[in-house]
Amino acid sequence: MEATVSSILQSLALATFLTCAWKAVNWVWLRPRQLERCLRDQGFKGNPYRFLYGDYKEFASAIKEARSKPPMESNDNDIVPRVIPFHQYFVNLHGVYVS
Repeated sequence: MEATVSSILQSLALATFLTCAWKAVNWVWLRPRQLERCLRDQGFKGNPYRFLYGDYKEFASAIKEARSKPPMESNDNDIVPRVIPFHQYFVNLHGVYVS
């Protein structure tokens, strides 16, 4: 009797672990890849999905470059490259999609 209770608990623990593992893989890898494929089919361009870090390296380097430039002139109204440099780079690279 004790062996069956132990084996049932082990089976439940294994089933719970496998369910959680599947949900994690779906959340981290499968769902983003599916959304990326759907957006590409609709004509959207963009960077491919990268696990864990995404576009962080490019984002950080764009911010660092923008902060290294000298301060803006008082009459200069072109603040987009200084405030959101990565978004400006992304729009220049991939364009603006308006339906």
